[in-house]
Amino acid sequence: MNDDILTIQNKIERVIVSWNMLPEGCTVIVGLSGGADSMALTHFLLKYANSRYIHILAAHINHGLRGAEANCDERFVTNWCRENRVELRVLHADVRALAQERGQGLEECGRNVRYAFFHSLCKENSETRIATAHTLSDSAETVLMNLAKGTGTRGLRGIPPVRGNIIRPLIEITRAEVERYCKSYGISFVTDSTNLTEEYARNKIRVSVVPALKEINPAFETAVLGMTQRLREDEEYFMSLAQEKLSNAEHRGGYRLDQLAALPRPVLNRAVMLAVRRVTKARLESAHINAVTGIIRSGLGAVTISGGIQCTAQGNTLFITGSNEAEKSWNVPFRPEGTLLPDGRRMIISKLSKKEYENRYKINNLLFNNVINYDTIFKITSVRNRSNGDIFRPAGRKVTKSLKKLFNEAGLEPMLRSKLAMLESGGEIVWIEGFGASQDFSVMNSTENVAEITII
Repeated sequence: MNDDILTIQNKIERVIVSWNMLPEGCTVIVGLSGGADSMALTHFLLKYANSRYIHILAAHINHGLRGAEANCDERFVTNWCRENRVELRVLHADVRALAQERGQGLEECGRNVRYAFFHSLCKENSETRIATAHTLSDSAETVLMNLAKGTGTRGLRGIPPVRGNIIRPLIEITRAEVERYCKSYGISFVTDSTNLTEEYARNKIRVSVVPALKEINPAFETAVLGMTQRLREDEEYFMSLAQEKLSNAEHRGGYRLDQLAALPRPVLNRAVMLAVRRVTKARLESAHINAVTGIIRSGLGAVTISGGIQCTAQGNTLFITGSNEAEKSWNVPFRPEGTLLPDGRRMIISKLSKKEYENRYKINNLLFNNVINYDTIFKITSVRNRSNGDIFRPAGRKVTKSLKKLFNEAGLEPMLRSKLAMLESGGEIVWIEGFGASQDFSVMNSTENVAEITII
């Protein structure tokens, strides 16, 4: 083995180890197209797995786009796996028809089909990995494609070595190094004829743009690697800072506008992205983020972004909800030992003696809104949010009011109203989060025990 091949193998192993890609005893699903990249990856992993009790499962997709040529590729992969005793799974798909049905481009649809197939082969454990043969050359092309679309720093980071359970062991070696590896070991491979045309955007970059850049700098791909690594470190720092600031800004079912508006733009943009991701996985474009930061800076307004997500700035709070989430009704059975609410919070009831209650009340007046007469909790049937026509008789007020009027008088932001938890007894509201108990369920002078209501 010459020094060049040894260097290539050391690069691959260094990536695997530094990113903890292949824990001992794991299962690896390898995307095996039959091309040079995937053949080199599978060959390397077979050697690497021998002493590490790693199981290799190859996955091949016939996309139905290249007719006889694709069938030849499938036979090649099948024969190679049989000769090398590699377990193989094959998927036949009509990507062209699926793309039309889903309104997607061929590249996007093909990618979705591939990853759906890979994930379907994963066993139900955390030690299953999906290995794809993306190289440094692929990552450099991705950077150029994203650059042409006007990306930010996230798009300039290239293809990540690890994303969830997807690993890319070849991500720091070039396509040329892959081909030298195959030649050294006598590994046969097939060539997808579509890679030689400029029908697809990536091919245009591969055939025309990259060669021109290599004339300027023969080590162009290595230079891109250095850039992506530096940008990845910068992005990790900014994202961790944005996460911290977003958590600090959490407030009444949303986020404090004054705290968000004070953030530097790079941190605010990422905080918005993180906040929206808590509601949807829809892809965000810079225009969406700019629209949300706009209402944050102004302190008022509303915008609808990808997936019908509503972003509303009201009363120093940014609310981010699904298109109908704000008015979605819910009702769950009340459990004195603890009630799980639909938004993930938990309602807990604690029993206090009258003396304990009085001592706490002297220290914290807000406790008054968090208590009811303990002897009445057996009457409570459910926890719910508001409904049309709801009325309430606040303790000590000697009046009955509609919830709409009650909330208007309190200046409660509209986006918060359907988030409040309420205790119900036979159709009657007996306690409202933040407002307290009704007259009949309130703590009186004669009350012996008090139920303290905490929502966490």
